[in-house]
Amino acid sequence: RQIAEGNATMSAWAKSVRTFLGRYLLEEHGGYKSATCTVHMAVDVEKSKGDPDRNVAIKIMNEPEQFKHELELRLRSLSLLKSGDDIEKDMNRFDGKHVVPLLRYHEEEYEGEYYQCLVMLKGERNLDEIIRYEGIAGSDINAIIFFAVDMAQALQHLHSREQHKVIHGDFKPRNIVQINGDYKLIDFDASVAIGHEMTGKFSSGYLPPEVAQVIFRVKESLRYLQQHQKELQKKYQEAVANGYYGDNERAELKVVDGKIKQTGENEKPRIVKRRKVDNLEHIEPPSASASEDKSVADVKIDIWSYGVVMYQMLTGQDLFNCDGDDNLKDDQEQGNLTNWEDIADDKLDLVLKDCIDPRGLQDSAKELLRQCLSTKDKRPESFSNLLHNSSFLNRENSQLQKIDDTQQDTKEGVQKVMVKVDSMDKKFDKAMVTLSELQSQLKIVSKTVSKILLNSDAPKLIYIIPEDHSIADWINLKPLVGKKVKIIFICPVTLSVPRDGKNKPMGYTMTMPKDWVKKYGPALKASLD
Repeated sequence: RQIAEGNATMSAWAKSVRTFLGRYLLEEHGGYKSATCTVHMAVDVEKSKGDPDRNVAIKIMNEPEQFKHELELRLRSLSLLKSGDDIEKDMNRFDGKHVVPLLRYHEEEYEGEYYQCLVMLKGERNLDEIIRYEGIAGSDINAIIFFAVDMAQALQHLHSREQHKVIHGDFKPRNIVQINGDYKLIDFDASVAIGHEMTGKFSSGYLPPEVAQVIFRVKESLRYLQQHQKELQKKYQEAVANGYYGDNERAELKVVDGKIKQTGENEKPRIVKRRKVDNLEHIEPPSASASEDKSVADVKIDIWSYGVVMYQMLTGQDLFNCDGDDNLKDDQEQGNLTNWEDIADDKLDLVLKDCIDPRGLQDSAKELLRQCLSTKDKRPESFSNLLHNSSFLNRENSQLQKIDDTQQDTKEGVQKVMVKVDSMDKKFDKAMVTLSELQSQLKIVSKTVSKILLNSDAPKLIYIIPEDHSIADWINLKPLVGKKVKIIFICPVTLSVPRDGKNKPMGYTMTMPKDWVKKYGPALKASLD
């Protein structure tokens, strides 16, 4: 706790005992591990408490080429930096408004191990967690619009011909994080310059059909597929004849029909090897004879992925059935993607289904999905085009509505506060009346007490004299033990002895106990001396 609070002594101790690379105190929760990297959330003990760069995420990378690729992609120049140097904001290639910036990188040996890692700001939550736990998908129209515009602008920023000319290549909820309420992009492992060959690293649940057709190239012969088609048609007819819908047979027929179409276009099937790396499907580099199978980076790849994410935001549902690594779950889903033409009406019916939509944005939201989730030739050419033409992404309208909503909320809030103020005023008035009554009563009590003190004897000091004046040396106290004494009180104001009506001193007679003399005698003697 003291380290987290910036205690200098404890921080210095942590550097030598419990930190990673001599400066990062790793947190127990919040990170993850994959085949090619390990991510830890941590506290940078070299940064003081309150420093915005103190809480970080550390991405430890296993593959040198991937480490170098992401560094070169993210930074303007590596020549001026060395391992452990703080990276100034303007040295990041991308705007921090859209992309989580790198704070530094490390490429060094530590405790016998060699590490290559990227250090960046720690995100609060990724979009996948927000969709799952915050309940905005399909319901909070303002939050959805602002997210949609922000992410469209972020991807446009990457694609910009004047600046970067790259695609993200793996745009999905897990690669979008929220920092101080703003959405930003992370993970550029799959990012590549526009027009260049794709890296082969992706999440198939967010790939467009044209890329899926290359990856999931069918291997069956045309003859086999045609035979299988006939068998499925027969099963489908039998199911219908028996009063069933034959949904399973019809779905499988659709997949086979698509494979036949693909195989018919290419007499010789082309095989692309696939394996999993970093929980993502990975294409083996194609041979020279299969160069036509390569996928080339295009802005429309990100536009499709954006559409898939927007479908999740607008419906709260997934467009495809995927596994835990965001890859298509089975062959049927792969067939659904490779044979994709347009988004079906039954899927569009889920858009903002349970949302109060006073502005009538449901139709424009559906149109946005139709544009993004279409075949490549029908998709918009750029996010600039999409932002300009989509009424759903008209930020001015959404801002005006948000202002109206905010004003209404403020008005309602003020009304609630005023009701509370009125109630408090009434309670305050009542309290003031009660206080006034108490003050009046206190004055009466004060006068009464003063009168009692002034008009009656109320001694505060005492002195003791023997009842028998013949006792000698009574000042030594010992002769008083077991004898009768007279206790007389002295007024602390006038220092006089109170007297009765006959002008005799007023006092009380008692027998002096031994224990009393023993206990209080020294004090009495000291006062008498």
